Amino acid sequence: MAEQPLLGDDLLSDQSNLHLRRYSQSHVISASSAKDSLTVPYTRGRSFSTSVVPGSSLAAQILATVNNKLKTKDEYDDPSFLEYMDGQIHETWDTAKALMLGSKRLLLIEELPKDRQENQYVLSGYRFYRNSKDCLRSLFTLHNETMNIWSHLLGFFFFLYLSVNVFQRKFPNASTQDLVMFTAFCLASLTCLLCSSIYHTFVCHSAHHIKSFTATLDYIGITFLITASISMVVHFGFYCDPIPRSRYMLFSCLIGLIGVILPFFRFFDTKRYRPLRIGLFVAMAFSSVVPLLHLTTVKGTTATGAFLKPALLGALMYICGVIVYGKRFPEKFFPGRFDAAGMTSHAIWHVFVCLGIFFHYIGSFHFYNLREEYGCMLN
Repeated sequence: MAEQPLLGDDLLSDQSNLHLRRYSQSHVISASSAKDSLTVPYTRGRSFSTSVVPGSSLAAQILATVNNKLKTKDEYDDPSFLEYMDGQIHETWDTAKALMLGSKRLLLIEELPKDRQENQYVLSGYRFYRNSKDCLRSLFTLHNETMNIWSHLLGFFFFLYLSVNVFQRKFPNASTQDLVMFTAFCLASLTCLLCSSIYHTFVCHSAHHIKSFTATLDYIGITFLITASISMVVHFGFYCDPIPRSRYMLFSCLIGLIGVILPFFRFFDTKRYRPLRIGLFVAMAFSSVVPLLHLTTVKGTTATGAFLKPALLGALMYICGVIVYGKRFPEKFFPGRFDAAGMTSHAIWHVFVCLGIFFHYIGSFHFYNLREEYGCMLN
């Protein structure tokens, strides 16, 4: 009986089948070591699972996976075909190895799939799991995301307490519009902190769509926080000037809309576009310069400085955090030294974000108390 081609004559040439056979011979391991299944992320935005058949090898799964990917190719005689196929096999194989090692211990950066090696200065302490339960269990273990998760998770519960127990006592005579602004700021802050914790909990999931989805939540949470913070200053700064107040708040929301839409594009969460992400959020924050200059021009530098003091402290915290994050301090200067609990630039940035939210929270009382003295100064 003639031997059947690995992926079918209708899909591959003899040369392509030979190429696959060479990989299958060099990468055969037992199915028992692969456990029950492997979830393999696909960098082009799809994810899929390949089931383990008793007695089969992982190489067979890899070939089946590549076969599924090859069905998306239209030109099988293209010169780049073998190169494409080679890359897909390596991608799947690297993921399989990382999953097997990740089920037993934390990984070194070189043991991760290439698309997960995002910070070359954090050398160890990586998780890599195939299901969400393992990701959740890792909440209570030490790894290089521990500080990233808990810095914002503890911040979430702290600000939840403040929002529920303090705001309702501080503003008994607030108008409906004032309460809407306070509520929007609280919800935006809580959303940012919670979404960040969720992302850093599930960033280790092997399924690309789960990592991508939680990253999108994280970026949207940041956008909400920036937009709500600016809107609160504008609301009380132009308290008796409804026309400029409405215009600047609309402008802030439109800028924020960009930060909500862009994260849904796959390129946005890639290592290559990290500078774009930082630049976008910095640009969103600096959109507040226009209304602040307006306030300074109309109401004077001294009065505006006194009004904005808490917000300026909060902004300073955010700026310090972005600088630390952008420079990747301290891991860039001491690679691998801070991997154990994740005391990296990202975790330090998280601490600065919590401080920024706190100063803006304190500032909300200040803005409210000066809403008529400053906000209605010329009226």
